Amino acid sequence: MLHLTQPAEYCCGIIAPSVDCYCLIVKHCTRLDNLVRMLLNGIQGMERVMTGDVNAPYITLVTGPPGAMKSGFSLTILSNSLSRSGEFGLYCTVEETVDSLLKGAESMNLSLPHNLQVTDYTELRRENEGMDYLKFTRRMIEHFKQQHGNRFTTFVLDSLGAIYSLTTMDEVMRKKMFAFFDFLRQQNLNVIIITERQYGAHAELDGNEGFLADGIINLGIDRRNGQIVRTMQVEKMRHVRHSMEKQALDVGPNGPVLLGPLFD
Repeated sequence: MLHLTQPAEYCCGIIAPSVDCYCLIVKHCTRLDNLVRMLLNGIQGMERVMTGDVNAPYITLVTGPPGAMKSGFSLTILSNSLSRSGEFGLYCTVEETVDSLLKGAESMNLSLPHNLQVTDYTELRRENEGMDYLKFTRRMIEHFKQQHGNRFTTFVLDSLGAIYSLTTMDEVMRKKMFAFFDFLRQQNLNVIIITERQYGAHAELDGNEGFLADGIINLGIDRRNGQIVRTMQVEKMRHVRHSMEKQALDVGPNGPVLLGPLFD
């Protein structure tokens, strides 16, 4: 069984009264000359790191160790972007329940928009030990693409490491991962894939996704002056000029914010 939140059908904050009007509104929304930017509008302070934004199809890895706030960071990007665009987004969590994710959002005072759907695989995982999670995720994306069409623009998978922990990692799985990334690009989505990464590890990871992804944002935890500091660093972002300086990351009044570069 999947747990779902129920999204309202909004476009730019306006309930579409008819199919024709709905199409006109969507067409207008998608031609705002990039006023609604996923990353730049997603996290406060990101404008100091990137000079431009990503355009779909685009796959960004958000990596880091436990406690680095990967889920909160990704959920904030998705929520803020959808709140401005009125488009539809999907957040799939493999190991965390919807209730747990919503409690995390509440603890950061993050308001989730009605056009964001959150699903979890927790009961499905318990009932189907040999399940192909990548195949199931593809079918779910196809379902929402059929339902929402081009209005479905953003997708988060949380996390790839959880899928790997339930799967035998071999050459067959690496080929499946290549095909999965190719499928995501065919859907013309802005995608964030969360995956675990230990301190000092490279981003190739288990399925070579570091090579396959367009962007890599690494979140970390540093000890500085006797204090623990969360950090963010853009390691790779194809087609976008960006700083590679490590940034201080904290929780502001309405979710994660970037405070500025850290210097050794």
